[in-house]
Amino acid sequence: MFAARLARVTTVARRFASEQPAQALRFAVAPKIDTPPAAKDLILEQPITVVDGRVVASGGGSTGHPINFLNLDQNKVVMCPYSGDFFIRKGAIKPLLSRGAIIEKDGQYFKNPDVTDEE
Repeated sequence: MFAARLARVTTVARRFASEQPAQALRFAVAPKIDTPPAAKDLILEQPITVVDGRVVASGGGSTGHPINFLNLDQNKVVMCPYSGDFFIRKGAIKPLLSRGAIIEKDGQYFKNPDVTDEE
């Protein structure tokens, strides 16, 4: 009885092995699935919030995001470590535009991914 079962299993295995190239071809012909953009690319599409003062409070509320006080004294774009929101001081717009660190589109400012904020 064991020998009969073993013979059946080997027959099924041989038949499966003969079908293997057709299955491998199926994966080679399948169209490529487009993946959504990565998070690091999406965060650069977030507009920069322009602030009058030197300190901005980001967060709070019922979302679980703690209140962070971010210092905007330097002429660079500051990112909130929790939400990823960008902030700049109103007086830092001209130096950042001249350096190419930010880009203006339709009255809003966006971070330039090709230029760092370091002076």
